[in-house]
Amino acid sequence: MTDHETKLLPILRVAHEASLREAGISLRAALIRTGYRGLRPRFGPADLLPIIESQRTLVNQWIAYSKDKRTSGGWYLLESGEIGRVGAPESRMRFDALEEAVAHYIVRELDFWSGLAD
Repeated sequence: MTDHETKLLPILRVAHEASLREAGISLRAALIRTGYRGLRPRFGPADLLPIIESQRTLVNQWIAYSKDKRTSGGWYLLESGEIGRVGAPESRMRFDALEEAVAHYIVRELDFWSGLAD
């Protein structure tokens, strides 16, 4: 794993940390802990994809995170490879590979909750 990927791994574990089934810390605390806002200008979904592909548990963690959400904001992720903004059907996107959908979902979801999204 490269140094860059090592810095991204904590971001990929946010779903696990914020899950009600696991660590249960707030999403806000998890984002602060990872330094998400500072790292965000240096990566995109394509940078996350190789890590996600090599660690299948991340896919399952993000699917569980999306299913467990108790909010009407942010994004959703479906096992079919679809992502979209909650309450905005025009935002739906479908990806051929679930891992690619997860990478795009992570960036959009965490950008939204970090205040980085439009």
